[in-house]
Amino acid sequence: MNKEIGVDIVEFAQIKEKINDRFVKRILSIRELEKYNSINNEQRKLEYISGRFAAKEAYTKVYKKFLTPLNFVDVEVLTDEFGAPYIESKYMPEDTVKVSISHSKNYVIAICLKE
Repeated sequence: MNKEIGVDIVEFAQIKEKINDRFVKRILSIRELEKYNSINNEQRKLEYISGRFAAKEAYTKVYKKFLTPLNFVDVEVLTDEFGAPYIESKYMPEDTVKVSISHSKNYVIAICLKE
């Protein structure tokens, strides 16, 4: 079994420039969008969508190539009862891919590991 890793870093300022309804709906699944819309703090909303974007980019780097073009809404970054992120994907549902997301003042980084 091959272990693979993917990492992505995103600058908040770059995502902030792109945020509009079309961008948000292209990045977030329905469940992620519900969570996003429930957040009242604009900075936290920016952190949330930036983290999901980085995690999905890192996820694509784990696999490098898919049989069909990857649609970000088909890769969900959800949280468990402890607030830890995990991935559910229509592309490789049988695989376990661990994800970690961390924020700083200006950046968010995500790492995905397929075991």
